[in-house]
Amino acid sequence: MTLEISHSFPPDIIREILLRLSVESLLRCKSVCKEWYSLISDQHFIKTHYNLSSTNDINFAHHRLIYNTFEQRNNLYSCPLYDVLFDESVNNATQLEYPLQQTRSRGFRIVGSCNGLLCILVNDGNTLFIYNPSTRITNILPGSKQGAGSCTISYGFGYDETTHDYKVVKIWRCDRTWPYWGTRIYSLKTRSWKEIGCFPLANPLIDGKFLNGALHWTSWSDWGDIASLDLGKESYGELLQPEYDEGCKILTLGVFGEWLCVLCNYCEICVVDVWVMKVYGVKDSWTRLLSIAHPNDRFSIPSYMQFHAPLCMSNGGKLLLRFGTKLVVYDCTDSSYSEIQNFHVFYDACIAVESLISPLGLVDNNGDES
Repeated sequence: MTLEISHSFPPDIIREILLRLSVESLLRCKSVCKEWYSLISDQHFIKTHYNLSSTNDINFAHHRLIYNTFEQRNNLYSCPLYDVLFDESVNNATQLEYPLQQTRSRGFRIVGSCNGLLCILVNDGNTLFIYNPSTRITNILPGSKQGAGSCTISYGFGYDETTHDYKVVKIWRCDRTWPYWGTRIYSLKTRSWKEIGCFPLANPLIDGKFLNGALHWTSWSDWGDIASLDLGKESYGELLQPEYDEGCKILTLGVFGEWLCVLCNYCEICVVDVWVMKVYGVKDSWTRLLSIAHPNDRFSIPSYMQFHAPLCMSNGGKLLLRFGTKLVVYDCTDSSYSEIQNFHVFYDACIAVESLISPLGLVDNNGDES
């Protein structure tokens, strides 16, 4: 049957058909014949498949919600994003397997997601691994001596297009009286850590957010600047934030599609403004995309502390975002909320596009790493 298909269709047609399949189907197709194995393993095919999956996926067919819960912090789950947005449930969630799952009991946090790869930090503060939830391939990184133990640490994960390299950034400070934060970068291509300049803000807030070839952090103590680390130049810069309204507020930095995003929680009036930077690096391009009133439901912690940057938004205006220990869908058309069902107490989550990209840093036909 396979030989008949191969002879019935030109190679270009077969390639176009395969490019539109899911990763799960492609992994099965690699066993069909040597020609298909070679084609699906080709780095140009892998990159084209990811680009098609991430840009031509109106119904989120190739997008997954990856998450863990407070009850199962050592387990990682994957669920079709379509089900979350439109069926408002995680009924089709599957538990993912990874090498550290059975040997670690401390749980972990998702540092970031990039090109279908996740960077995950085990809660010992120093064990990192890069993981592809579609292929189940894992790359456990060597530990970095600096910042181990009881130090305060923030991380970031992203892709350097100039060198075709994935990089993990570690910001650390062990002595709270010391004003400077050190920065170390791990390169998947060189398989080594190196130290660069000091982090420019006083106190980094959560892990860095990746966009436009750079990682971004805000500070607990300075709302005027967003620190940016260009992964190609490996140097710091800064971006100015929007002009917020007066009043007590809590800010959360994120990435919303192709825009840098800030969620501004106004504590006294219980309203959240979603700001996006429509032209990267241009302060005047900050735009208040929408304002969200808090739902009437009461949770265990004050409502103004519970909103975080949105994870995604559908073409129909359905916004998926974190609200305390819950995930909710906010419908921009009628300002209504729907809580995701069958979802236990939420701990961490991200959106990942299905991808064949290897976390091991394999070399393609041009000598570049993926």
